[in-house]
Amino acid sequence: MERRIALDQLDFRLLNAFVAVFRERHVGRAADALGMSQPTVSTLLARLRHIAGDPLFIRSAQGMQPTALAREWAEPVAAALMAFEAALNAPSRFDAAASQRTFVIYMTDVGQSIVLNKLAARVEAKAPGVRLQIVSSWEGALPDRLDDGSIDIAFGWIPQLTARKTSASLFKDRYVGVQDAALPRVRRAQVSPRYAVAYVPNSAHQIVNERFHVQGIQPAVTVPNFFMLPAVLMGTSLTGVIPERLATMLLKQRHTALRIVELPFKLPVLGIRMHWSAGTWRDEGIEWLRSQVLACVTDVLAADGPAVGRRQP
Repeated sequence: MERRIALDQLDFRLLNAFVAVFRERHVGRAADALGMSQPTVSTLLARLRHIAGDPLFIRSAQGMQPTALAREWAEPVAAALMAFEAALNAPSRFDAAASQRTFVIYMTDVGQSIVLNKLAARVEAKAPGVRLQIVSSWEGALPDRLDDGSIDIAFGWIPQLTARKTSASLFKDRYVGVQDAALPRVRRAQVSPRYAVAYVPNSAHQIVNERFHVQGIQPAVTVPNFFMLPAVLMGTSLTGVIPERLATMLLKQRHTALRIVELPFKLPVLGIRMHWSAGTWRDEGIEWLRSQVLACVTDVLAADGPAVGRRQP
């Protein structure tokens, strides 16, 4: 009676081990090719022999010689594995003009203010059916959300992702002070500066509060985002601590004058990067989205021109 093998008796490691031993005619070389230990390959081969009811390979002076059944299996099993791998890793077919896809992008409020308007305009012009979902919080770890596809790309200053190879540096920024320009400057020797800061949960901007704590500085005012700071500063002698690019943008937008000043202490440089998952390297949609973000950043940098003059308070 012919022996029948059900698919649920097999797994891909068994079949990969079979194909490797057939090609190499040697268990050790097959293990090296698979990145496995020799005992592991021997165990897999023993399992497959039991399922097949056939030795599959016979040791000889010339190496592991395949049996008639192994020779019968070799070509179709190898072809099936290659076809399955190709199907799993097939490049996506992304037509921006016709796509109805939703992309999920992590951005802080600062990132949103800098590029989101330009990105929305580009998407509307090139891919009117594409939707953008911007998130600033998530469940679990951000690297995991990128890798499991919950978030397509992450944009901003995200130190927890700097070790990943799948990222692109966009530009650098720094923290500056912002004051109400209508009030006279006060010399540092005359009075200790009082600061207003933003505490942004789940963001690297918490470093400002941490550095203040280390230096024994107690902020006079703490707000939940940077955009509240200009209104808080009006009519006060407070100095707001804000990323310079955002401060420059706020100066251009507000009717009430603000001035940018140097801070009397150092804070980390902000390395703004775009991050994605290595698992999406053949996803044409995410590749297209990354190209649009890069184009938007290029437009922003070109439009900003020279930085605002920096003067000591």
